[in-house]
Amino acid sequence: MKAIAFLFLVVALFGAVASTRDEPRDPVVEAYRGLVAQDLRLATVGYHLAKGSAEYCRNTWRNPGWVLHDLRQYPDTDLAQRAFTFREPVSIAALVADGPAIRAGLSVGDGLAGFGGSEIWYGGEPVKKRATSERLDNVRDQVAGALAGDGLFRALVTTDTGRKTIAFDPPRVCASDFWVDVRSKRDAGADGERVRVTSGLIEYVADDDELAAVVAHEMAHNLLDHRARIERTKSGKTAVIKSTEEEADRLSIWLMSNAGYDPEAAISFWQRYGKATSLGIFSAPTHYRWQDRVRMFREEIERMASHVVKNGRRDPPLLAEHRSIK
Repeated sequence: MKAIAFLFLVVALFGAVASTRDEPRDPVVEAYRGLVAQDLRLATVGYHLAKGSAEYCRNTWRNPGWVLHDLRQYPDTDLAQRAFTFREPVSIAALVADGPAIRAGLSVGDGLAGFGGSEIWYGGEPVKKRATSERLDNVRDQVAGALAGDGLFRALVTTDTGRKTIAFDPPRVCASDFWVDVRSKRDAGADGERVRVTSGLIEYVADDDELAAVVAHEMAHNLLDHRARIERTKSGKTAVIKSTEEEADRLSIWLMSNAGYDPEAAISFWQRYGKATSLGIFSAPTHYRWQDRVRMFREEIERMASHVVKNGRRDPPLLAEHRSIK
């Protein structure tokens, strides 16, 4: 996470918490815990979306269903240790309910010590003592490498009873990682692998169905390799981007339905947001007006209703087309 943005969030949450001064709670500790709660909410919605259409995605990877954090990512490490349990510098902050990691017996606070027989070297103190996610990103890359193949994933973890190796087999799901961008601005994006949603937007959505509408749209960009398509475009890039936005809107409906979220939430979100702002996230010549997006959502919901259902899911036409590309 971005350290400066994180500090802004702490200040903002301090204002909200400080009104109840009689409560024996540290506002910064509560802010840290609130951020992890947002991380878990986004990770849970993302995990269900990725799992729901896994059999239809060409781009897949394995997701353990956990949220990791690093003591160094927090501006005040002493308060972070009060807020959370860190059995290793990088530890489990939260677990997706009924996800692979929690089913394997892992717990919040368990620390990552190694993978595949090799221990993680965390190193000494940073050159500059400041909040940074550099070490966390490095560990995430190691996790991704260890999960790249098939078979059991063996993690050396430090638990409340000591170190042990936990072996489990996270299933392949549609490929996307998810992270909270700690800013009040209502915004979201995708970079080809990761889906970013701001704290402000997470707080704005009415419920998890609306959050799923936002995440599914961004995830669709990753699943359809839109970033690579746009980068290959030499001329007429605006038209290409607008085309990818339509595809992401249409695919999002199918992803939501396959994960058990209500596709109508995409309509409710854009009607409310569009009427309130008329401008904002995704508003540019490369994007459709919110009224047009609502029309496309309705068209896609109607189209989806006529497709064959298999085990409660439907094969999205855009993913079927994507699988056919050589």
